[in-house]
Amino acid sequence: MVLAQRADPADPANVEIGKELIRKCVAARGGAAYSGIRTVTATGQYTPFDRGMSQVPIPFLDIIVYPDRERVEFGKGKKKDRRIQVNVGAGGWLYDGDNEVLKDQSAEQLKSYADGLEYDIDRILRGEVANASVRFFGREELRPGERADVVLIEPSPTRSAYLWLDRKDHLPIKLIYEKSSGGTLTRHEVRFFQYVRYDGVLFPNIVDFLRDGVQESRVNYQSIRLNQPVNDDIFAKPVNVKAIK
Repeated sequence: MVLAQRADPADPANVEIGKELIRKCVAARGGAAYSGIRTVTATGQYTPFDRGMSQVPIPFLDIIVYPDRERVEFGKGKKKDRRIQVNVGAGGWLYDGDNEVLKDQSAEQLKSYADGLEYDIDRILRGEVANASVRFFGREELRPGERADVVLIEPSPTRSAYLWLDRKDHLPIKLIYEKSSGGTLTRHEVRFFQYVRYDGVLFPNIVDFLRDGVQESRVNYQSIRLNQPVNDDIFAKPVNVKAIK
């Protein structure tokens, strides 16, 4: 990526500027209420895209218990209409309602999920990506006369992401990163729109996902509840398809 105004990477002051921008972003999202999130229960519509064209939206339910449990359900709630993905620590399982198949996630699927956590905006901002370093990278033009602050985030020495922040309210505009897929380096971009306050914390109501400049999906949130009680049983793999709840 080429920035209109790049900061000097050798200047140690840019590390402190980067950290300060992250602190301002956390404060803008909700401060202590944001940093103290223990669980997230979200509902909405997931829209897949095919070669940049939107397809039929699918309702979803996403339940997260930090630090390492998540259950995502897609579909209308009936057993045959649902797809469930559960991740707990380094393991996980899947349920495919169309084919009525219950199985463990493959090593590749588990790795893909773990890799995705390193680029999860909330985990980055809340300091849950271990050993991640940050540095002010420069400013990029959003539109004529308006620029965004860009923070370079490095989850590891071989991985990096660029977080664009609004210079007025310090909220995330987008996150850009690259990763290898099938031996090819691909450019991923996550865009955030329409911030709404839920339980004292600002969340983007619309999130777009692009790959190499082509939109792959959109998430529209309808509700987000924080720190609700979550029964651990929902993360346990059922003994068979008939036991799916």
